[in-house]
Amino acid sequence: MLKSLKLRTEIINRIRETFNKWDYLEVETPLLVPYRNPDPNVENVKASFTDFTGQKHSWFLHTSPEFFMKRLVWYGAERIFQITKAFRDGEITDLHNVEFTMVEWYRTGKDYRAGMEETLELIRKCAELLGIKEVKVRGKRVNLSGAIYLSVEEAFREFAGVSFLREEEVREASGEEDYETGFFRLMVEKVEPGIGELPLPVVLYDYPAQFGAFSKRRGEVAERFEVYIGGVEIANGYTEMTHYHEYAEEMKKKEGSYDRGFLKLLREQPLPQCEGVALGVDRLVMVLLGKERISEVIPFTVEELLKESSL
Repeated sequence: MLKSLKLRTEIINRIRETFNKWDYLEVETPLLVPYRNPDPNVENVKASFTDFTGQKHSWFLHTSPEFFMKRLVWYGAERIFQITKAFRDGEITDLHNVEFTMVEWYRTGKDYRAGMEETLELIRKCAELLGIKEVKVRGKRVNLSGAIYLSVEEAFREFAGVSFLREEEVREASGEEDYETGFFRLMVEKVEPGIGELPLPVVLYDYPAQFGAFSKRRGEVAERFEVYIGGVEIANGYTEMTHYHEYAEEMKKKEGSYDRGFLKLLREQPLPQCEGVALGVDRLVMVLLGKERISEVIPFTVEELLKESSL
């Protein structure tokens, strides 16, 4: 474990060095926030505190620094990054820990295509640090020198035998009555195992518009991408939404997620055109070091502490 921790520190240092060379400003934003994540598939860890008057407040630990970093972009920041802890309730698996480390960055004047290239280059820079050009993930060798670009439509046709644009096909192939449930079942059971067999990192892009989170829509698709290595998702990025009504509409879907401060800014003027990416540092370290479980690169996971606390 100590050897892995040393290499983990070196990888995090390389990430920071790379962004510094790219002329990004490192920032910090609150971990303790008054708003929930608007994504229906992501839940915050609750946190409470008492102010100086003795009044108790029930807030949340952030699931990512997204909206506060976007406030900084609104104020004029052109290139910013943040290496931070994040927290997501209920996420404990071989690839998840409730508390995890991520790097998130935003760049104005660019779209998700720039984010794809930055992400792949960042991964290569970290691999170079370790003196490797390929990794072994779940028994499969993946060469990090290139990448395969697949639209979600291409991936669904190739690995699930359906078009995601045809909801009836998705429901029938998945055995699910609900399209969203069927889409993600096929993603997990067919698409991700399929791309896990490919010999290069995979950039999966152009998601169905309804699953684009806060990414820019273009017809039936959202300008969103994910980067996979050996079938393991490493990063998620967008061409970001820019207008008040777009964000307000998404935030209204989940109680407690209406970010008043951010929306107040957007009422005055839109967010500049920008791209944003979030990359899971723990997963990247796990893959680069050839580990099978995230617990091998995180000391004292929540799962370990749960077992300890039950003794």
